Amino acid sequence: MPGAFTNCQKRKSDRLKARVEAICSTLSHEERLAVVKRTNAWATAMIVAGFGCFIGLTAGLWHLLRAEALRFGIGSACMCWFGSWRLFAEAKLILNFDEEQEHPSESEENEEVA
Repeated sequence: MPGAFTNCQKRKSDRLKARVEAICSTLSHEERLAVVKRTNAWATAMIVAGFGCFIGLTAGLWHLLRAEALRFGIGSACMCWFGSWRLFAEAKLILNFDEEQEHPSESEENEEVA
């Protein structure tokens, strides 16, 4: 069973890398940095929305459920918090792609010379 989970993660990671390469291959350095900035802003907004969801749901259900309301608040906020991880990972992949485009490795430069 652990192998299936790892394969699923690998497929998702490969799809994300392919998506980032498809999007970023036509963008300039400045445009890629703007995309990274916007993606990080969206991820941060999701974290803030998660806190708002946690506070709002917990406060709204507190009069009915008391401490049990914390479970619902945390459970609903986790979707926003965990969803932001993907956006942060996407921004990191874009930065890595940008670094590869701006500073190709020495092996690639040697191949071009030969």
